[in-house]
Amino acid sequence: MTVSPDSSDRLSFISPSPEKTRQVASVLSRCWAQTSHGRSGLQILLRGELGVGKTVFVKGLAMGLGLGSDHISSPTFVLANQYACEDGRGLHHVDFYRLESFDELESMGFFELGGPDVVLAIEWGDRFPEALSKDRLEIHLARRGSSGEEERAIEVQATGPESQLSLNAWKKNWPEKPLSSH
Repeated sequence: MTVSPDSSDRLSFISPSPEKTRQVASVLSRCWAQTSHGRSGLQILLRGELGVGKTVFVKGLAMGLGLGSDHISSPTFVLANQYACEDGRGLHHVDFYRLESFDELESMGFFELGGPDVVLAIEWGDRFPEALSKDRLEIHLARRGSSGEEERAIEVQATGPESQLSLNAWKKNWPEKPLSSH
């Protein structure tokens, strides 16, 4: 896996497979769980075209929280899936793709989903940017090569101090040492 620590608030890497994408996502959620200590939740905005691997990334987050990934599914039609960890933490996976108005966010209970012990992963959050926390990780996934290829370019940016703590811990505990430029 090729990795570039672009700046202190950014990270770029190439994931060769869905398995590797899940692995690095699991490291992120483990790092958050170890550093948050009930202080703050983590909001993650997942960007990318249909089928690029946003739910694959969330499956990795679930693995890192000890949930396993077999029962993790895309919330496209149900809008939100909530998963509880044995230690009291939670993973909430939301999809804004089918929503047409800000009022629908309120009626689905979106604003109650976050919290100090929750990773809140949001697909298609760009549809309602005013609903997002100012402090979040933004993760953009893009296909590389032909459409049949599994390789993904993944770019990450922290937008505030709490997300920066998670990003720093993620970089420090990267599954393959050392970080190298691409």
